[in-house]
Amino acid sequence: MDLVWVVPLSGVLAVIVAAFLAWDVMRRDTGSQAMRDVSDAIYEGAMAFLNRQYRTIAVLSVVAAVVIAVLLAALHRQTPGGPGAAEVAWRAAVAFIFGALCSGLAGFIGMIIAVKANVRTAAAAGRGSLGDALTIALRGGAVSGLLVVALSLLGVYALFELYGGITRVVGETPIAPSLIVGYGFGASFVALFAQLGGGIYTKAADVGADLVGKVEAGIPEDDPRNPAVIADLVGDNVGDCAGRGADLFESTAAENIGAMILGVAVYLATKNPAWIFFPLVVRAFGLLATIVAIFFVRGKEDEDPMNMLNRGYWVTTLLSVIGLGITTAVMMQTNGGVGLAFGLPTWVYFFAAGIVGLATSVAFVYITQFYTAGSYRPVREIAEASKTGPATN
Repeated sequence: MDLVWVVPLSGVLAVIVAAFLAWDVMRRDTGSQAMRDVSDAIYEGAMAFLNRQYRTIAVLSVVAAVVIAVLLAALHRQTPGGPGAAEVAWRAAVAFIFGALCSGLAGFIGMIIAVKANVRTAAAAGRGSLGDALTIALRGGAVSGLLVVALSLLGVYALFELYGGITRVVGETPIAPSLIVGYGFGASFVALFAQLGGGIYTKAADVGADLVGKVEAGIPEDDPRNPAVIADLVGDNVGDCAGRGADLFESTAAENIGAMILGVAVYLATKNPAWIFFPLVVRAFGLLATIVAIFFVRGKEDEDPMNMLNRGYWVTTLLSVIGLGITTAVMMQTNGGVGLAFGLPTWVYFFAAGIVGLATSVAFVYITQFYTAGSYRPVREIAEASKTGPATN
């Protein structure tokens, strides 16, 4: 329980770092006037689409929150000492709206910075500065990534404390984890519409750009003279930045709340509230590790960009191992701390399970690189075959 303070600290720090990264991106060179013209057109289209989409989502979210509140009030069964139907209804509705708001906010801000970072990345690459281009691109994307996890952590933690934390119980069971489930549903609601709306938009624009531009007008692919190309780039930002950000936000929020509810069961057996907060603290340490690793992604102009990214990834992984070890050692002690096998403390088994998860993620990263990076055999064989085989369109 002693490490719970890491959760709000990491969330606030991540928001501050995201603000700094956004400022750093915005002060970079925006390139030529022609580049700015294309970028401004993409930004205008993205903002128009997102404003319209989120206005619709806002209305639907309010309607959904009211429906959820009415259904919960009608289906609620009163338990001795438990919350009444009206309290359950309004708390669930507030959590739903709050989750939808945080999800939309994370995606909205991330999309804005991503659009602004695009032209600055292109300008840096045009000057021949690979290191600057990679730094701008990474920091532009990191704004969205940090905000997604930070707002998810802060939202879940704040609602948990506002709804009574571990002090308000029915029998011996804290009720706050169940009351904040609406937060995850609100995030899921926004993610559903953001992903579908942005995905449909970008795919429709992509097909239009191909058919009208390349097939009918003979305009090369990704040529800004084709309006559908601009629409496609708009769709990439609203779908892959805002939509994907909302989707990731929903995933982190649901995972946190679900794990906290499972932790309640262990809490009833151990009377140790650390089991409820454990998933939040682990994610908080991962967030701190990511913040540190972002500033390690630097390299020389002749260095492979993947080496720079892998360096940051390994810093994140190693710091996460340290954070996981600290968290499990402090929070995962039960029944005197002796395990069932080998006489090891209980926390060692949880630490080992976390290591397996980290090792699996590392394996997937390098397997993906092997089959998709141009420096490895599979992609090189395909490239060689395309030179000698029949032409494809």
